[in-house]
Amino acid sequence: MTKRREPLTYERTLATVALRIGWDTCAGICGVGRRAISNWSEPDTQAGIRMIDAERLDRAFIDAGGDHAPFQQLLTLRLELAEQSVAKADLMKVAAEAAKETGEAVSAIIDAAASNDPAKRRRAREEGEEAIASLTKGIAALDAQEREG
Repeated sequence: MTKRREPLTYERTLATVALRIGWDTCAGICGVGRRAISNWSEPDTQAGIRMIDAERLDRAFIDAGGDHAPFQQLLTLRLELAEQSVAKADLMKVAAEAAKETGEAVSAIIDAAASNDPAKRRRAREEGEEAIASLTKGIAALDAQEREG
């Protein structure tokens, strides 16, 4: 039975990397045995991945055709979430803002895809950043709701 790995966790990110490059390759890159890598990916063990190994796996993931550095992306998002402060009562408002911003981002990206206009590409990037920020705030709101019970 596959264990549940929660979103935005190192365990889930490691499983994502291993899905692309393989568990044995992950172990070899990190200089540990297959069992150690497996333990790093288990949410109910006390083992955890080392930063240097996360960096190495990010490079391997990209070298294997990945389009981002999974651990770097996770760490950045988790730090951004830690900076957010959203009250539980604001969750609906935050969700509505995220829907608006992501819709605008998708629209701008479609518009830019149909054009060679640098201004449209710039607008699409700006809208995308605003959408990411609104979704990050939404995740922070969910976290706040969970803490408050």
